[in-house]
Amino acid sequence: MLQERDYSTVLRSLSPAAKLWLAMGLIFSLIFLKNTYYAFAVIAISIVTIIREKQTGLFKLLMVTIVILFISMYGIYGTMAPNIMEGDPVAFRIFNLNFYTTGIAYANRYYLRVVPLMCALFTIFLSIDITDLSVTMCKAGIPYKYVFTFVDSFQVITLLRKEMEQIRDAQRARGLNTEGNLIQRFKAFVPIIVPVVANSIIKIQDQAIAMETKGFNSECKKTLYREIPAYKWNVPVAAFGIALAVFSITYRILVALKVIEPFISNII
Repeated sequence: MLQERDYSTVLRSLSPAAKLWLAMGLIFSLIFLKNTYYAFAVIAISIVTIIREKQTGLFKLLMVTIVILFISMYGIYGTMAPNIMEGDPVAFRIFNLNFYTTGIAYANRYYLRVVPLMCALFTIFLSIDITDLSVTMCKAGIPYKYVFTFVDSFQVITLLRKEMEQIRDAQRARGLNTEGNLIQRFKAFVPIIVPVVANSIIKIQDQAIAMETKGFNSECKKTLYREIPAYKWNVPVAAFGIALAVFSITYRILVALKVIEPFISNII
């Protein structure tokens, strides 16, 4: 299926390859550099980008996960981290619970790596066009069948969600009660999921026939109907991601070998 491109922002204009290189650089840098200011800078830039991309609705779900993660990690590690020893200083008290400085530092070690990655990767991957990504994968030498399976999995998830919504509305029109307690919802789940599975099997058979008639299993070289246009920021962004990854790995190796002091890291 042809998809209309949306190049309304700089992030959406970037090619999938440039975004993947940038994602790689961010992953390695957040894991190896271990800098508080850098972690908060990535979070701030990601939030600003999400607002500019007008994806705040989906980001609210991620924010709920981030808040739950904050409460659980700092609540557990702050009070009873494995490396808290007797006599460690208490940072503060909440509801007669002591939150130790060592435990807070232990929570920072993981929280300030996970949350920036969640925000940054959410921003990057949400802006990737799946069709453009499949073209990039084919040009990178990945076999056509693997690329098709990867892309088709995303389309199947979308189709199944729409199919379930339509069947649920149809069952409601027939008098099925889908609201109420957990038991009532479970009873309503069966009349919905059975037609979804049956329709999915039929659609898979139709898709298999259509693929065979279009020569999917033919051994000839596949051609691409879609070309990714060049954008002036593709090369600089990709180069930045590669340089950031190389610098992070090199820095971590030199620090581990005690060739240099950890002049960037301020997270234990």
